[in-house]
Amino acid sequence: MVADFQWREKVRKIVRSTQQESQVPEKAKSLGFGCFTIGMILVILLFSFISVGLLIQSYWIAGGVILTFTLGLAYITIQLLRADKLHD
Repeated sequence: MVADFQWREKVRKIVRSTQQESQVPEKAKSLGFGCFTIGMILVILLFSFISVGLLIQSYWIAGGVILTFTLGLAYITIQLLRADKLHD
């Protein structure tokens, strides 16, 4: 029975923390978003090299599909970078 009350109190703390403002520091948010952006740029570069290689080897359909996917990822990344704030 005691463990049940401890579990309930933990759940209450979690509910209270989600209802309040974000407790994550701005520096940590910007660092995480920077790492995410760098990762997306690396993925875009990888897919663009793959699509160019496929197009050079005359695999037009596969190269076109991957190029379209790459352009979509680039568009999403640019829109995320241009957004003011995501949490408001």
